[in-house]
Amino acid sequence: MGVKETALTLLAVVCFSHAALAQPVLLQIRPHIGDTLRMHLSQSVEFTGITRRGGRDSATSSMTTSIEVFTRAIAHQWTSGGTLMQSITDSVAMIPASPGSLADLKRRTMQAKRAWVRVSTDGAMEIVDDSDPHSELRQIFGEMPAMLAREPVAVGEKWTREMQIPLSGDPGTMGQVRATFRLDSLGTNGDVAFISMHGTMSRINSPGAPPAGAGYATSGMLSGTIQIDRRLGWITDSKSSIIVRSTIAAAPARKGAPQGAPMQVRTKITQWIRAMRTR
Repeated sequence: MGVKETALTLLAVVCFSHAALAQPVLLQIRPHIGDTLRMHLSQSVEFTGITRRGGRDSATSSMTTSIEVFTRAIAHQWTSGGTLMQSITDSVAMIPASPGSLADLKRRTMQAKRAWVRVSTDGAMEIVDDSDPHSELRQIFGEMPAMLAREPVAVGEKWTREMQIPLSGDPGTMGQVRATFRLDSLGTNGDVAFISMHGTMSRINSPGAPPAGAGYATSGMLSGTIQIDRRLGWITDSKSSIIVRSTIAAAPARKGAPQGAPMQVRTKITQWIRAMRTR
């Protein structure tokens, strides 16, 4: 084969590769029955409260907590609602931890927790059987809404999903999230899909929850990245960051006392979930 023929062959290969990547692909969460997936969740929550008087910060307080959870998920059965999986919590670590919480974590770690989880093809997860309503598994599975497009998408294409997530530090309320996802690229042979996410969040009241008081407002921004191993049928890397800003009006002052200044609260939630198949 001459130089000219070699060049033409390479050009054809490049054109074919670009054409293949331009074809829409279906992004689905559908692990193979019998696979065992090991997952590692790292999550930190940072609270910062600022009180302003006369245009200046008069008081600032902050607190950060973090948790790490190691789990295994075993794909057992395919159903019309998704894949039925058994999930097992192997260990949990929390910082900061009091002596009481450390003893409780040690007790929990010694007896692996099991639960049944249904995972739909678009990424939504729900716990269908868990004896412990406060299980760490719910921190991973119980709050995962659908994220993926239900139709095939091409590289560069976007889709929008609306979802609800609990607001940390504000019990009984939920955040309404509107997120836009984009298929940024596909890895070699299209086996790995790289997705980016950007969105906004606003506060909503859950049924039965008291309405927000006067002067209470919440808004937020979120961003993140997702990697899907299409051969594995699972999300192998997911990083997200949510920043929520709330303004809470001060409680009514006593008669004759000066009105308290409102507090601005900034909550930053950072989460990283990694997964791999056990060989």
